[in-house]
Amino acid sequence: MRLLGAFYDLSEEKLTEPVPIGGPEMPGQGAAPRADLDPESPECDVAARYLVEQGYIAPADAASGYVITVAGLDRVRQMRGIGDPSAPRERSGMSDKTQQRLLTLLSIVISIGLSQPLTRFIGEKIPERRGIKDDLTEAFLQGLVRAVALVLASVIVRALAASRR
Repeated sequence: MRLLGAFYDLSEEKLTEPVPIGGPEMPGQGAAPRADLDPESPECDVAARYLVEQGYIAPADAASGYVITVAGLDRVRQMRGIGDPSAPRERSGMSDKTQQRLLTLLSIVISIGLSQPLTRFIGEKIPERRGIKDDLTEAFLQGLVRAVALVLASVIVRALAASRR
């Protein structure tokens, strides 16, 4: 599939653009070197033969060149997550905006719930005459509580969104 991706990149999405596989006559050029394959290796031959058999590339008129097919373009786009914008996308039952609002609300609620025991802990453990070390400890603990709250809220929202598919 790396070789197919190299053909895709070098053809610049043109179906009629022949792309050389590479070889000793053109060192470092062609699809094989771009895919980190030795053009003379059996691995490269097998990969090219597989792509031809699957219909992803076709031999070109030029010697040791290939053209990418429609199926090849589609396969690379699918692998890279480049889809047709007009194609319907799979969505969860919850919009992104709703998920973001729910994430914000849940993180605030969880943060408040976790910060109350923290406030009691800080009141007991940190003396009235505070130094910089005490301020840093409090800031670290409050930041940790907020981070934990955000992660928990994110996990909950993702689980809810996934269950609504």
